[in-house]
Amino acid sequence: MRVVLDVNIWISGLLWGGLPSQILHLSRQNKITIFVSESLLGELEMTLKRTKFKNQLEKRNHTVEYLIAITQGFSEKCPNLSLNVPELRDVKDNHILATALSAQAEVLITGDQDLLVLDNFRGILIMKPTDFLNIYYTLTS
Repeated sequence: MRVVLDVNIWISGLLWGGLPSQILHLSRQNKITIFVSESLLGELEMTLKRTKFKNQLEKRNHTVEYLIAITQGFSEKCPNLSLNVPELRDVKDNHILATALSAQAEVLITGDQDLLVLDNFRGILIMKPTDFLNIYYTLTS
């Protein structure tokens, strides 16, 4: 199954674990293929550099560069795609949808309400981690 994870899912999985971490493990088990674009990686890097994540990075003894390398190890790259989705409540989310479209993803996993309200975008399901795991895999948490 081809999936795209929103930045909030990457950060939760890499820094806190929980359900987003289970999704990353599905990739390691070759049960899903996670795709990223350069724009998604760029947003992830910028977000991880925010002050509010500094303590958690230090607590886990991680650097931003290390987590970007981990992200690249869990995923495959797809080309950047330019996209404008007028129905989006937050235009900054255009590149997440563009990544999902470029990757020909079946599912976009996010915790962002601005994306979740769409439910579906050009045949790509938009789901919370809990729903994704409950529907497609046995939830183990």
